Amino acid sequence: MFVLCNGRSGSTLLRFLLDAHPELACPPETNLPGLCVQLATVWSLIEGAPLSAVRGDEPPEVPHAAIAGVRATMDSMVGPYLARRGKRRYCDKSLGTARFAELLTRVYPEARFVCLYRHPMDVIASGMEACPWGLSGYGFDPYIAATPGNAVLALARFWAENAAETLAAEDRFPGACLRVRYEDLVAAPDQVAGELFGFLGAAPAPGISAACFSTERERFGPADHKIWYTSKISSDSVGRGWSVPAGMIPPPVREQVNQLAARLGYLPVDGGWGTSAPPADLRTAQTRPQADPAQASSAQVGPAQVGPAQVGPAQASTAAAGGHRAASQRLGDRLKAGLAELGAAGGPDRAESFVAVWLPADQTGRPEHWLVDLKNHSVTLTGAEAQENSDWDIVGSAQAWEQVTGGQLNLGAALRSCRLRYCDGAESGPVASDARIAMLARLLDLASW
Repeated sequence: MFVLCNGRSGSTLLRFLLDAHPELACPPETNLPGLCVQLATVWSLIEGAPLSAVRGDEPPEVPHAAIAGVRATMDSMVGPYLARRGKRRYCDKSLGTARFAELLTRVYPEARFVCLYRHPMDVIASGMEACPWGLSGYGFDPYIAATPGNAVLALARFWAENAAETLAAEDRFPGACLRVRYEDLVAAPDQVAGELFGFLGAAPAPGISAACFSTERERFGPADHKIWYTSKISSDSVGRGWSVPAGMIPPPVREQVNQLAARLGYLPVDGGWGTSAPPADLRTAQTRPQADPAQASSAQVGPAQVGPAQVGPAQASTAAAGGHRAASQRLGDRLKAGLAELGAAGGPDRAESFVAVWLPADQTGRPEHWLVDLKNHSVTLTGAEAQENSDWDIVGSAQAWEQVTGGQLNLGAALRSCRLRYCDGAESGPVASDARIAMLARLLDLASW
């Protein structure tokens, strides 16, 4: 079995689930598919067969002798490994394998492919987090080399090309492919694992999502840097791409991304991305599986099961909701005090309104919207509809607002990193934007000059 995936898509988590099964062995990245291509190329050269015009791609025609030789070489490595592990099925999780699917089906005619995907904006956010000092590794290098000044665009192109290659493998070998989305995997891990094992012809393994963290996994080779300090499957990282500035992706690339995302059942990346409260789910409604009961009742509830739009009056009265309201109220009080002070000093002179959007730290609370009416000198807790008529908005997480107002995070740094998002539908320009941010700083009492 081969996992077809790109970096930062949750492939290490999938490897843990596969390797925890008593019949399956899935080591860290071996680049075995790439080795197959190298062997096939050398063997074809020796046999006098034509080679690919693109260096590193599989030859257009691979002689039968080469196929048999590649198979024998692979088996001589994989066989002893399986015997040592006491397993009977080999699973390979190497990045960029989709481009080699054609050759792999010739070497292993009964091979199965698990096609793993993740929402493009979450892949971008994860890539930026994994490479804070510059994109490197994970297959990013050629993309950032082409657009060195725009990491968001580089990662968008990286996702689009890899997703297109994996979808092409699905189209070419539909009976041998199973599609798995990261969002489904973390929302209903045992259900998805059950479907996966059934597809592979392996025995059911109830409780595998907990068992996969109960035994030490092989650490050699590349892997996700966070997995070794993780003790359970969580949906916490779903939706982190909401803070990624979609405007840094040019329209032609964004259109390509959205076409692929639509095929995969993901919400599109449009002009409103990141400008309001995040959606309850990144998947389109008709493509969401039912959640595992254990997952739905745990503290790690994913957006598919409980989101801001589903929080009812009974939940709003809980202690957690009360804590959320108190934190949001501190922001509202700060804005009211600042506006009163500015009004007493004869300003501001803008006849505008803006909305400060406070996003809760988890999925158990509602986003809150503070409408600041500069003309009427009022600050009101309102609903999301206020953003439809405001001149501009500022959107941020509870943590970002707390850190900015508490002096632990510089306002400029928060805006620069998109932890707070300035949203201006009219695109008023840099002069107006700077004046508005300067006024926000005065309202929050962040500057003394």
